[in-house]
Amino acid sequence: MITLTVTNVEESEGARGRFLITVKLSGDNTGEEEVRTFSVFRYFMKTSPYFRGNIPTVGDFLTSEGFASLEACEAATHATVKAVSMLAYTDRTAKKLGEQLRKKGFSREATDAAVGFCVDKRYIREEEQLARLMALLCEKKLYGIRRIRNEVYQKGFAKEALDAVWEDTLCSLDFEAALDQRMQKLKKSAFSTPKEKQKTYAALMRYGFSSEEIARAYKRNISSFTAECDDEEF
Repeated sequence: MITLTVTNVEESEGARGRFLITVKLSGDNTGEEEVRTFSVFRYFMKTSPYFRGNIPTVGDFLTSEGFASLEACEAATHATVKAVSMLAYTDRTAKKLGEQLRKKGFSREATDAAVGFCVDKRYIREEEQLARLMALLCEKKLYGIRRIRNEVYQKGFAKEALDAVWEDTLCSLDFEAALDQRMQKLKKSAFSTPKEKQKTYAALMRYGFSSEEIARAYKRNISSFTAECDDEEF
């Protein structure tokens, strides 16, 4: 039988809410001993069914379930440290952050705990991220609604964020202005022949604009194109 005794507990220097907990594993029959030190956020001890927010004290004895819970808390803590460092470089949705943590070798349980921490502590604010991204794609990248929808889908935003932000943000964006800027970048012969027109339409549609939007934009910007075109075709 192995006895699990807490021999040291201290708050990690420079990391409030993070504790170093040392446990001695002693074999009652063999006399062998092993010492393990766990680095854990109290946040995960609060969510642990075993600890229920209580930090062990020196001299406490742990059951095997308690030891396993301590290991799980440490794994979640390590995943969280990595997650926060990743978020310091760029915004990520909860879904994408989880995928990237899994690729780095963290378990499903540790990953879910770390993502939950980042959402709870507002390191991830998907509604704000989504509004910023949509504005960037329209105003800087000059994308239309369809392309923005695809970009947002690939980022993996939560349904709750989409429901809260999508429609209002769309209404605030000037897609006509974005398309006009794209039109102004075209060569003057962009609509000069049926072949050129087809290529131009295809290029603009890849940026997320519909054929109807392109036709209207052509009429607004017709003075930019010197080639003669039949207006009725647009």
